[in-house]
Amino acid sequence: MPFDPAIPGQTPLDDLSGLRIKGIRTNAELNAAEAENIRKATMKYLASRPLARSARFDVRWLRRLHREMFGEVWAWAGEFRRSETNIGCKPHEIESRLHDLLEDLKAWRASGMPLLEQGVRLHHVAVQVHPFPNGNGRWSRMAGNIWLKLHGLTPTEWPETTIGAASTIRGEYLDAIRAADRGNYATLLTLHARFTMGGGA
Repeated sequence: MPFDPAIPGQTPLDDLSGLRIKGIRTNAELNAAEAENIRKATMKYLASRPLARSARFDVRWLRRLHREMFGEVWAWAGEFRRSETNIGCKPHEIESRLHDLLEDLKAWRASGMPLLEQGVRLHHVAVQVHPFPNGNGRWSRMAGNIWLKLHGLTPTEWPETTIGAASTIRGEYLDAIRAADRGNYATLLTLHARFTMGGGA
């Protein structure tokens, strides 16, 4: 088997039947194909400030964002998972949990919560729901960044290659996510600020 086993905190990639690019044989080739697909989505949403009509922040758009990030590589991109994973809610709860998240996002905005914290909480809850078979971390970080960019803040420049591999930074990131799971967002806020250039509101 040319694909490496999942590292701690990563959803195992057990089913390759949805892989659109049949010539891919290794993790490195898969990572490169996904990175190119994600680069196109990044250019669309983060190269300049997106319009609210193109980043609608409803459930349909969240699914489309995942498809835009992974659809050239995976046939199931944008489709909610149908089985339970090592993290995430039960499959039948996904849509309602995302609706709740989007309602919370409106409430956070209306309350005057700092925009960086809104993006951090969006990122955390989205990855906690874990709606898709794979790519949830990258998708949730992208969604958080688009929210920041939409409201005039500088996106967080996550070191995706390092976060996606066994590394000290990945360990810090997972520890921050677990702290947020317990309601303590301080470490995740610090990590976001560490990788954000230009400040924020």
